[in-house]
Amino acid sequence: MTIDRRGFLRHGATLAAVAPLSGVDARAAPPADAVAQAAAVAAGTVTQRALVDAAIARLGRINPRLNVLASENFARARDGAPSAGPLGGVPTLIKGNIEQGGLPFTSGSRAFAKRVGKADGAIAASIARAGLVSIGRTTLPEFGLLPTTEPLATGLTRNPWNLGHSSGGSSGGSAAAVAAGVVAVAHANDGGGSIRIPASCCNLVGLKPSRARMQGEQGARKVTDFGVNGCVSRTVRDTAAWFAACEVRGADAAYPPVGLVTGPSKARLRIRGLRASGLGVEPAPGVGRVFDDARRLLIKLGHGYGDARPAFDGPAVADAFNKLWSSGAAARQKAAADFLGRAVTEADIEPATLTWAAKGAGLAKPVLEAAVATMQDLERRYTAQFDDFDVLMTPVLALPPLRLGTLSPRKSYDEMRALLQTYVAYTPIENASGACAISLPIGFAGGLPVGIQFVARPGGERVLLELAYELENALGWHRMRPGVWAG
Repeated sequence: MTIDRRGFLRHGATLAAVAPLSGVDARAAPPADAVAQAAAVAAGTVTQRALVDAAIARLGRINPRLNVLASENFARARDGAPSAGPLGGVPTLIKGNIEQGGLPFTSGSRAFAKRVGKADGAIAASIARAGLVSIGRTTLPEFGLLPTTEPLATGLTRNPWNLGHSSGGSSGGSAAAVAAGVVAVAHANDGGGSIRIPASCCNLVGLKPSRARMQGEQGARKVTDFGVNGCVSRTVRDTAAWFAACEVRGADAAYPPVGLVTGPSKARLRIRGLRASGLGVEPAPGVGRVFDDARRLLIKLGHGYGDARPAFDGPAVADAFNKLWSSGAAARQKAAADFLGRAVTEADIEPATLTWAAKGAGLAKPVLEAAVATMQDLERRYTAQFDDFDVLMTPVLALPPLRLGTLSPRKSYDEMRALLQTYVAYTPIENASGACAISLPIGFAGGLPVGIQFVARPGGERVLLELAYELENALGWHRMRPGVWAG
């Protein structure tokens, strides 16, 4: 069950941004956002087919420079029946690690180059029910393991703010496409930061929902169920609209539905900042400056602010997460071998994945059970801290977006481990704890985007979206354009 269309149309129908959608020209600049597009389709000022054709044309101009497309879905998108969901007729892109019937289902790996989806999975089905029309599938690192999108299967995906730098990962193709104006909103998912990291790298809004919050994930309630699905967008209201359309409603909902959040709240929040990572590592100076800018802005807006202390044992949690992540890499390697019917080689699986998987394959059952127990303790401690405040603020990444090749999949896991633990020190905690978190584009360091993460207790997405609206009104990030732009 999803929210009805009427609420979305009331939210978008009065916007001046709707007007330019009439008679969409494929050569024109991208429409303002998804909510405006849906309102225009409903009002009859533009057709779904016109929006789809324009998005495909923009993708054609942008993809040679950014390499965001893993496989296209143009014919189906053009010929599909009108979509009746609350975001009906809005073109989008879907990350290449969820199943869609009849389309390549590679998960960014050469091992699955010949795998084709048998049917739409639950996530793809929920996106279609929302009315979104996918024009293609986006690039991602092999199996979504790395925080940069440079797989050997499809090559480097570039950041539209600086072509020499990473767009993040693992939803890097989706983020680069949205940031460049190909589509207003695109599917992304997050098992250790893979919505928030590319959102930070590409100056986007990236909400990681709570565990078991979204359609298709109702049964994923174990502490090891790290992965959640959502989107990346340029505006808060597009993220709010996607979330409202795809959250679980009814008897099997893990939390009371949030519904459509349409603006900021007048309530002032108790916000606590955690500048250093759980391992005690301070962010790079440029990231630290953006963090401090966010703190000053929150105080100016009247929110209460204070410093936080980690609610968990940082080294123990990092070690446990790495063990479970390595075990997951081993499981993905085994799935590839089963698909191929033989042992995998470096022609099938990247060196980074092979060496990561080797770490996980050698872990005994008691070691993994101890890691799970550490995650369960983290979940309890992390949730309990929100009895004392409303929102926790951290950097998303300890460094600005890395140069392409810094975390190359051609390197071994051991070569990259120290940098990975520093660079991606903040975001995995929310996957393990089940909390909701959002990356917001607060500033820049050396011309590169820097996102700040805001975290609320599990089920607290409304608080985050209302705060995001307030910060968007203050900073106007939705009006910024990168150097590579579809218009």
